[in-house]
Amino acid sequence: MPTGDKQSPTAISDSRASGGASRVDRRHFLQAAGVAGLGSIAGCTGFVGQAAEGIEYWTLFGGGDGTVMEAMVDEINESDEYSLQVNRQRVPWDDHYGRLYTSMVGGNPPDVAVMHSRMMAEYQDSIVSLTDEIGTEPYLEEVAQGGVVDGEQLAVPLDTHPFGLYYNKEIFEEAGLDPEEPPNTPDRFYEAANAIAENTDYYAFDYFEGQFAAEIMRMLLHGRGGQILTEEYEPAFDTDDGLAVVQEMHDWVHEHEWAPVDPGTGWDAWNRGEVGMKIEGTWHITVVREAGFDFGMTEPFVMPDADDPVTLGDSHMLIIPESEDRSRARLEDAIEFIRLLTQEFNDRWGYDAGHLPASEAATESEDLRQSETWNKTLETFYGMVDGGQFIRPPATPNVEEYVEEIYQPLDDMRTGNMTPEEVIETATAGVRRTFN
Repeated sequence: MPTGDKQSPTAISDSRASGGASRVDRRHFLQAAGVAGLGSIAGCTGFVGQAAEGIEYWTLFGGGDGTVMEAMVDEINESDEYSLQVNRQRVPWDDHYGRLYTSMVGGNPPDVAVMHSRMMAEYQDSIVSLTDEIGTEPYLEEVAQGGVVDGEQLAVPLDTHPFGLYYNKEIFEEAGLDPEEPPNTPDRFYEAANAIAENTDYYAFDYFEGQFAAEIMRMLLHGRGGQILTEEYEPAFDTDDGLAVVQEMHDWVHEHEWAPVDPGTGWDAWNRGEVGMKIEGTWHITVVREAGFDFGMTEPFVMPDADDPVTLGDSHMLIIPESEDRSRARLEDAIEFIRLLTQEFNDRWGYDAGHLPASEAATESEDLRQSETWNKTLETFYGMVDGGQFIRPPATPNVEEYVEEIYQPLDDMRTGNMTPEEVIETATAGVRRTFN
């Protein structure tokens, strides 16, 4: 997630490394680079094994949450209390998993890295288990389980970052709506969207393109009792409920004309204060603060006939990739660094970066609960997680490939090049092809 969005000890033997490489099924990368070239490419990642002083930490956070992460790492480095030296390297979002995979296969992984919980199945064979070192007890149970594979804690949760429905209170007032009555049911959402469309010159609504469009589909479908995949990785959305969800997403643009055809137009208009409502994640609070308009945030329960509405959120997890060269002392430093970020500093990750902290203690801390961020967004996000109205994207093989098979037709539908029925047919065939 643009921030949207757990691991283990010791050596990778030759057999374990090849097993990890096959498990981490980075097919497109392998086709482009060739297995024989991976070692040399790994040397170009900016990290040369264990030669660096201190532990190597790879993160993908940019923007507001990147600034917060940088400040937390700087404080750990500068404090005599922790006796740690952390070399933080920010890897661009689009490059993060390619570089991480290359470093792991090439034998030069970082000591700690950020990983989304949905990616766990692809990397699980090459991550250090932290079950005995940290465990899941300090964390929100539903969030912590995203880092558990076959009973082993392979990743430690830093946060969860669900979707919410942000809304522009100034546009609500102009449309004759009560800005203190959040549009958190389908009826209220429809009432607000229609009022904005009829009484203002603004777009009523905007939503994601790409990967997160597929995750909105998953979220809305789950609320109607459906799912994207079966446990056997078969597509499960070629149903009446699946078609109803895709039809709804189509109608936001082409029937009601609440949302623009071009997502870029919607994003720019939202930041100018010219869109009434927008589905976004926890991270988005830093954006709307800078945009400068008065905003609210509420549950994204917008789908008609959804008896059990939910939000959807991945988690940023911290993992320790396996390495033959890492000393025990370096491993212990990596474990302590993960503990600090996910426990001691976790409430700051909430009130400064906007993500829902994974630590139980952090969610109950006075500093967090008295913060503006708690009042504006995190109290609502926490209520959904604590109230059982939260799901995670499942960790499966071929995550990026199968999700792409869903979002590409959704994006084509938004531009007017596909019908909802064609989206279901095309995406079903693409998902089945991915896993077969």
